[in-house]
Amino acid sequence: MTRLGVGLTHAPGLDRVMAACGDLLEVVEIEPQTLWRTRTDGEIDVDEEALRRLADLPGARLLHGIGNPVGGCLQPDGEQLDRFAQLAERLGTPWVSEHLAFNRVRPPGQGGGAEFRTGFMLPPRQTASGVRHSVSSVRTMMDRLPVPLAVEIGTNYLRPRPDELPDGEFVARVAEGAGCGLLLDLHNVLANERNGRGGVEQLLADLPLDRVWEVHLAGGLEHRGYWLDAHSGLPDQELLDLAARVLPRLPALRAVLFEVVGPAVTQLEAAEVRDLLVRVREMWPQHPAADLPRPWRSPLPAQAGPDPVSPQEGSPRECSPQECSPQEWEHTLGSLVIGRSPDSPLARELAADPALPLLRELVSEFRAGALVGTLVHTLRLLLLTLGTEGVRELLDGYTRAQPPPLFATQEAFAFADHLRRARPAVEWLSDVLELDLGLIRVQLDGEPQTVELDTEPTALLAALGAGRLPVGAPRGPHRVRLVDDRAPERSSA
Repeated sequence: MTRLGVGLTHAPGLDRVMAACGDLLEVVEIEPQTLWRTRTDGEIDVDEEALRRLADLPGARLLHGIGNPVGGCLQPDGEQLDRFAQLAERLGTPWVSEHLAFNRVRPPGQGGGAEFRTGFMLPPRQTASGVRHSVSSVRTMMDRLPVPLAVEIGTNYLRPRPDELPDGEFVARVAEGAGCGLLLDLHNVLANERNGRGGVEQLLADLPLDRVWEVHLAGGLEHRGYWLDAHSGLPDQELLDLAARVLPRLPALRAVLFEVVGPAVTQLEAAEVRDLLVRVREMWPQHPAADLPRPWRSPLPAQAGPDPVSPQEGSPRECSPQECSPQEWEHTLGSLVIGRSPDSPLARELAADPALPLLRELVSEFRAGALVGTLVHTLRLLLLTLGTEGVRELLDGYTRAQPPPLFATQEAFAFADHLRRARPAVEWLSDVLELDLGLIRVQLDGEPQTVELDTEPTALLAALGAGRLPVGAPRGPHRVRLVDDRAPERSSA
C-alpha cells in the first residue's frame, strides 16, 4: 500500500469546504452506511447519485464503517459486509476500516432471546476471552473483503475496571491475533485520557505502531463532566500537539483524515480547514511510508490465555462482575443504555458508573435526531402542542419499548406505530403523520405516493413550516399526490 496523504471524511453539507480545499485534498473517506437506504419492501439500495458525486471528488478513496463493528461476540452482519465489499471494489479503496466495538446484542444462555441493537457503539469486554471474540469478528470481516481491514480504537466513557486489560494491550492483542491494521483516532484516545481511562503515552507504548495505517483528527466538547467524541469542529491545540508528536512515530501511516459530523459542518470555515490540512502535511514527514513489516493477514490464531476467572461462556447462572463473560457484559451494558434494567451484580455495578446516564442520553439524543430528520412536520407539531417535556416523555416511552433499528427511516416507521398506539391528544396528528410517512416512502422507493387526509394539506404544512399551529385549516377529505422533489410544500392536492 502506498501513501495516500491528508484529507477529509465526507459529511452532508461538506461540499463547499471540499471545493475550497480541492488542491490540498489527497484522500476522501466515505462512510458507506450513509449511502444505503432501505426501501419500504425491506431491500437496501445504494444512493447512486450520491456515490457518483463522491467518486468525482479529487484524491483517493477510503471506506470507514460506522454501523457494523467488529469487537463483539456476534459476528458482523453478513449482508452489510457484502455491500461494504462491493463498494470497496467499485471505489478502488486500498483498505477499509471499522470500529472495535459492539452494537448488537443477544442474551446469553441456551434459551437466548431476541437480538437487539444498542443504537450506539459500546466498548467490548477487555479480557482474554473478549480478545478471542474480537479476533473472530475481525477475521470474519477480513475474509469477506477484497482489501485489508484496519480497526479503530474507540472512545470508552466507562471507568477502568480492575479485571480488564488496559486499552492499549487489548487493542494490541486483537490486532496481532487477527493480523489486521489499526486506525488510530487521536481524538478518541485523548478523550479517553481526559475522561480518566488512562494516559495516551501508555496506550501508544502498548500498541504495535507499525500496524497504524490511518489516523483521524476531530473536535469534541465537554458535557456532563465528560469530554465527548462529538466530531463537532476543528481539533484543539492539545490534539494538534499530540498529532505532531505521534505522526512521525508511525512508519506504516498512509492517510490522515479530519472528521466532522453533518450538524457541525455549517460552523466550519473553509479557510480554517485548509490551514489544518496544511499543518498536518507539515507535521507528517514526507518520505514514503515504510512497507508493512508483517503480512496484513496473519495465519496464526490469537494467542491469549484464560481470563483471571472464567466461567462457562453463555451460562445463564448469575456471576459476579469480575467473572462475567463477554456475552453477559454485552447483554447487560447494551440493555442498560437503551433503558432496560436487568437485575444482576454486573448490572448493579454498571448502573452505578457515572457514565451510564451519559450513554443513555447519547442513545436517546441520537434516536431523537433520527426522528427530527425524518418525521419533520410530525415532531414540530408534537413540540408545538405538548412542549419539550411532553415530547420527551413520549419519546422515553417509545425508546423503552422499542430497541434502536439500523436506519433512521426504520426509526420513523416504528415511532409512527407507537404514536398510533399511544394516541396522544394532538390535533391534526394523524394527517401530519401520514404526510411525513408518505414523503419518506417517496424518497425510499422513488415512486409517487397518494395519501388520504381529513384536512387541507397546504394550510397544515404552511403553518408548521412557519413554526406555528394551524388555525382554521379547512376540514374535509383530500387526496394528496406526493412526488420525489423532497419538498412537501410543493406536493399537489
